[in-house]
Amino acid sequence: MSGTATVLGGRGKGGRSVLALAQRKTPPAPGRITSTHLMGALSQVGLPSLEGIATDQQFLADDGEAIALAEILVKSKIAAVEDWEQSGRDPTKYLHLTLQRWVGGHGGTTIDRRFDLNVTLSDRLVDYSEERAPEGTLYLIVDPEGAAFVLFNPTIAMLEQAHPQLPSTFFRNFVGALNRWVRVYDYRDAEERVDMLRQWYEGEENEDQYELPDVEGCTPKCLTEKPLTSRALGKLAETVTDKRVQSLIRGLLGLCRISQKARRPEFTEDMGEQLMDSNPPLPCLLAAFSQGDSVVGCFDDESQTAMEVTPQPNLIIPLKLSEASDIRKAFRSLGIACETLAAASRLIDLMPGNDDGVVTREG
Repeated sequence: MSGTATVLGGRGKGGRSVLALAQRKTPPAPGRITSTHLMGALSQVGLPSLEGIATDQQFLADDGEAIALAEILVKSKIAAVEDWEQSGRDPTKYLHLTLQRWVGGHGGTTIDRRFDLNVTLSDRLVDYSEERAPEGTLYLIVDPEGAAFVLFNPTIAMLEQAHPQLPSTFFRNFVGALNRWVRVYDYRDAEERVDMLRQWYEGEENEDQYELPDVEGCTPKCLTEKPLTSRALGKLAETVTDKRVQSLIRGLLGLCRISQKARRPEFTEDMGEQLMDSNPPLPCLLAAFSQGDSVVGCFDDESQTAMEVTPQPNLIIPLKLSEASDIRKAFRSLGIACETLAAASRLIDLMPGNDDGVVTREG
């Protein structure tokens, strides 16, 4: 990966408004099977198209692993038999089609309205690393090409009129549901940045000349309110009179339910060894309060050094090829992660002030 987030509202793939965060420009590492955008392009006959797949992309580690995985996916009814001919009987391309089909069936088109993500199937977590997964193990990896952007102030103002605890409830549950699967950058990350800067500047000559971002000043005070319980939130959804608020609450409850359908796979010792010298994951979403506020400023500042060391992936789902049940569980986890992102995308559609984040199609 290379590049930094320096432009807010830059145009991402498909014309979406995103932060141009760490665009991936390096070719795939040896051993990387296949990577697909979280929305697969569909052909006229309703099957994922192979257009855009590099003709020289190969699985160099062991073709037997690709074939073994494809076999299990067919028997588990995750992969479609008819895609075998569509792939030209190439195991790597067949797995690419399977990922496209699986993601597409779990909200891929909706995800692509807001998020700029890729899912990759690989035998290693870091490009060009000599550290591979244990024998017979592959990884499903979800990572961003750019950070999506969501504004909260208009939504907070609306929710506060309905109930004083509703803004903090909405914010914490929204961010928490997504953070279960991918990284969200919000005011708490920005506060950590400010604390770090303060420590750097302490004791320096002319310490007062440094101006720290005012994250506290841009954060709505209502977010310090104690959040409502899920039960209380459900009751409020039934009694609130404002239909817009009601839709936001129901969308939030749906997002939380989906996010909790599966557990995020545990971070293993093998993963830790491969990622020993890595930076934190790149954010998939920047949650700010207004355009150009201090949260955005801290995010932009951090992004300048985010790529000095290879970042960890956002989501790593290991697949043990010796266990069909493990692979079925892994793909279910990927499906829940996708459905969570799709639910978040739908919810952002309901949040006022966020029209700019929707993909605009050319032609």
